[in-house]
Amino acid sequence: MGATRLRVDIGLVAACALFVAAIFMPTIAYAGQEDLKDALQEYAKGDYGAALPKLRAYVESNPDDSEVYAVLLETENRVLIRALAQGGEHERLIKYLLSKSKPMERDGLGDDEVKALVDEAVNSKDITVQRSARAKLRAAGERAVPHIYPYLASEDADTAVNAILALRQLHSDATGPLSECLASDNARVRAYAATVLGDIGDARGMPAVARVAGMDEDPGAQEKAAKALAKLGGNKGSVADAYVSLGNSFYSRDLNVVNGFDAMKDMWRWEDGGLVRYEVPAYLFPFQQAEECAADALAVDPGHIGARALLVRALLAQKVEGEVLTANGGSAPEGLAGAFDLAASQGFGAATAALKASMKAEDWDVAVECCYLVAASYGGEDLGGHALGHALAAPQKRVRYAAAISALRMSPKRGMPNADKVVALGAQAASESAIRQALVIDDNEATRSKVLMALHHGGIQASGSAKGTFGVMRAKMAPSLDVIVVRADLGSNTAVPSARHSSSYMVIDEILADARTKDMKVIVLVQDTSENKADAIREGFKSKYGDKIHGFITAPIVESTAYSAVSAAAADKDLNPDQERANELAASAADAFANVDFSCKSFDLTVAIEPLSTAATEGPTAAVKINATRALGNLRVGGADALMNVLANGDSDELKAAAATAIGGVLSAVDGTPEQIEALIGASSAGGAVGKAALAALGQVRNLTPEQRVKIFGTHRLKVANKGS
Repeated sequence: MGATRLRVDIGLVAACALFVAAIFMPTIAYAGQEDLKDALQEYAKGDYGAALPKLRAYVESNPDDSEVYAVLLETENRVLIRALAQGGEHERLIKYLLSKSKPMERDGLGDDEVKALVDEAVNSKDITVQRSARAKLRAAGERAVPHIYPYLASEDADTAVNAILALRQLHSDATGPLSECLASDNARVRAYAATVLGDIGDARGMPAVARVAGMDEDPGAQEKAAKALAKLGGNKGSVADAYVSLGNSFYSRDLNVVNGFDAMKDMWRWEDGGLVRYEVPAYLFPFQQAEECAADALAVDPGHIGARALLVRALLAQKVEGEVLTANGGSAPEGLAGAFDLAASQGFGAATAALKASMKAEDWDVAVECCYLVAASYGGEDLGGHALGHALAAPQKRVRYAAAISALRMSPKRGMPNADKVVALGAQAASESAIRQALVIDDNEATRSKVLMALHHGGIQASGSAKGTFGVMRAKMAPSLDVIVVRADLGSNTAVPSARHSSSYMVIDEILADARTKDMKVIVLVQDTSENKADAIREGFKSKYGDKIHGFITAPIVESTAYSAVSAAAADKDLNPDQERANELAASAADAFANVDFSCKSFDLTVAIEPLSTAATEGPTAAVKINATRALGNLRVGGADALMNVLANGDSDELKAAAATAIGGVLSAVDGTPEQIEALIGASSAGGAVGKAALAALGQVRNLTPEQRVKIFGTHRLKVANKGS
């Protein structure tokens, strides 16, 4: 787990980090560091006008993190504070560099080294040796815990105390594995592990401590856990509630429990009487942790609906993340293939609760999956007031489509909210060709609202974020985004330090670095300022990112200009993935109509006839055409003329046979015209699959005359007997 972090001013944090790291890191020379040194010297002299262009040029050169670190390591804190105090672009660029200031990676401690240090920290009789070993163990972090916790069970008081001190030295790095140790069979381990968690004060350990405090069979462990729980602020609900609350924090990527974008993260479980470490891809880590919390909550309270909902969302979020990775050319863990089915096993109630939570959190990708999950687990339950009905009016088109497709597959016998929207939305989805989506990251509400309005009026699905960090997270959770609009001076409109951590450069860097977002088009929104300053801002972004910046929108916002810029960027994006998604959606929607219960009175199915007829004749793929054709036959309320066209001109015998069968379905409910009936009779002589389907369909035509039936029999009499000589 990532360590819990306080939201403090980044300048102070970076200064402290630099001071501490100076003890361990040597001075390293870099070719480009003189440029940054020149800028900092200007700040030291108080010549801010000369400093800013140099600082800007250095940032635009895309310096290496370690290079930045090496220079800032040697810089006096007063110089950095003086630069930060200038505000505006001075502050923004310095904070950007501070965020990049990271020491070069050093080889971590090997397992044998950790064991040796733990032995010194716990068993040495020399206090100085103990202290030195504890300090060195900080480099091992959470991976030192498996070697330390067994000493908590020692009957020797000094040994147990030394183990406690070593764990305390690890501070919040120990929280994850130590929380798992509370499942130990040894009461002393549980008691002292709870004590240390209370001393550390990391809220991530609170649910496990609360479980021991309220449910442990050992009075001593229960007493120590109760004291630790008090230090952690107490638990205001049930133990299951505490686990769910923590799980939701992980799920939402709360910066207090999840930090960084490392490639892999450690996750801990207590298995077979010991602590086991698992390596988890960083993109799955928040959801794996949420899944663990949900499982812990259900172990305490199997009926907890919040835990079941969290479990479902965590499973579906992992499914979505895996699909994103695969779509970007990566390889997702094979185990994710069963995520949807495992979520479905939690039942209709859990799927419903998960959909409600996803809608509330605007977690749209998972909301789509929840819609389909509701349909997969439906057993005729009452849908009055159900979340699926509210999803039909969701702000995101893809959620509305998923809800409509799911409702069609469910074919409820009784009404549901927004039932009148189902068929129209399903028909629209069956006709969909491309869905364009954009995200606007702008902490100025006025300009953000104007850009969003312009995009909505132009038919582009758009959402907004007021914070850079959350905007990046939302982009990574919405892999179908085409364009991201980023304000050029993010963070300058607030006096709250914690809201100013993510500069525009930091946001764009992260977007371009991640496989899920690197191909999204980026447009920079330049604030309302003088033309000279606006030109300088644009030039700064062009110099740093080149053609990665697709264009600029300049305030004050002109609706047509904003729409044109985003629309052009979207059009320039590779259409293949988007087109494929649209085609799959259209085929799925048409298939839903092909399987809807045509006797369902909750929906007016006639609304779908025209768009399905178009899809059957002009659909972009064979799957769309065949499914739309099947749908018309299933609905039995029209579309026979379009089906005749398909029967005569279809791309394949499979499609023509499907059209013949569908015509039979339609004409079983409505009278066929003479032309339609003659076309079907003629097709019955075509032979093969088409002729067979047409002949069977004729048996369904309700207004076929007796004379026509006799004619059909005569044409197709069985040729069994042979003429005699």
